[in-house]
Amino acid sequence: MLPMKCPKCRSRDIRAAITNNLFDDQTVRKRRCGDCDHVWFTVELEVNRYAVGWSRDHQSKPVLREQVKLEPELTPGGLVDQPD
Repeated sequence: MLPMKCPKCRSRDIRAAITNNLFDDQTVRKRRCGDCDHVWFTVELEVNRYAVGWSRDHQSKPVLREQVKLEPELTPGGLVDQPD
């Protein structure tokens, strides 16, 4: 698997500082860059099999064939912070 890069400085020195997978249908991670200290969040989600293809350009790794759109909604845990 290719390592994730920091969206700010493109460093590969990334750590998942906090992982929340308490709910069956979601995994949310707070990530931090070891080089520039940038913090961001990622979400893992299941996608339909037809949405994934295999790329010759990317070492025969799986890639998305089509864009996946996330729809924001409240989760069972609710919100602690309000969006900016």
